[in-house]
Formats: sequence, C-alpha cells, structure tokens
Amino acid sequence: MQITDLNLHPDYAPQTAKLLHTEWSHLPAWSDHHTILTRLTKRNQTGSAEFTLVATSDGETVIATCSVIRFELDDIAAREYWIGEVVTDKKYRGRGVAKALIQQAIVRAKQQQIGELWLYTPDQQAYYQRSGWQAVEQRQVAGEAVTVMVLHLAQ
Repeated sequence: MQITDLNLHPDYAPQTAKLLHTEWSHLPAWSDHHTILTRLTKRNQTGSAEFTLVATSDGETVIATCSVIRFELDDIAAREYWIGEVVTDKKYRGRGVAKALIQQAIVRAKQQQIGELWLYTPDQQAYYQRSGWQAVEQRQVAGEAVTVMVLHLAQ
C-alpha cells in the first residue's frame, strides 16, 4: 500500500470521487459524482491548508481516502479543521488502511500547525476514542445521528 497526496497525483481524483460517491451517494453532499470531483479539485489546490490523502494498492488503484477539510460543519467558527471523507473500498477493509491515512493526516495537520481536528461519525465513536479523540456533542447531520469529536494536537 502507498499513501500519497491527491494534489501530487490529480489523476487519482476521478477514482477518489467514485469511491466517495459509491459509499455515500444516498447523502446530499455525495449524491453527484461531478460535484464531488469539483470539491476535491478545489480542496487540493497548492497552498491550501486543506488536503486529501489517498491510498493505492498498486500505485494505480485508489483503495481509500481521507481529507482534512476547513469548516466541514460551519456553524461554529472555532471548529475549523475536520477529518472527513474517510472511506476504504469494501475489498480492503479491516487491514488498517483508513487508520494509516488518518495517522498521516494528523501528522500533516501538526506540521501545518493546526491546533485541533474535528470529525463526526455515526458509528465509529469507540475506535476514535481509543485513538485519543473526545466526544463533544450528539447532533443530526444530513438526517443522520452523529457524534462530533475533537482531537487536540500537541504543538
């Protein structure tokens, strides 16, 4: 497995958009492949603090992705940077691919002097808590009950 930055390999963007669309097309933000692709392209412009990491199995096929997104939920300005769009192709789940992507995203966020990361999850609270994330609130996002969590990054 190889992990790389999408802005270094923009040719992976269509596969990444397809992976996100396949997983969450029932949710509004991921219901349109073209919209996802546009969002990925914008997020991964050089100089942006936002980024997307992708894992490939063979240097060609995207098997997982993870992003750091500014204001994924934008109702509280202090919650600026979010881990989001974490998904692994079903054939590769249970192998630690998403964990490796998240760890790499955290390292890069620290390098960019981001003080904390946020995320929301409907069902992976226990996993994230074991990794040091703290639950902050329960809420609805796109009609789904989720837990908002924070990870304070040591500077």
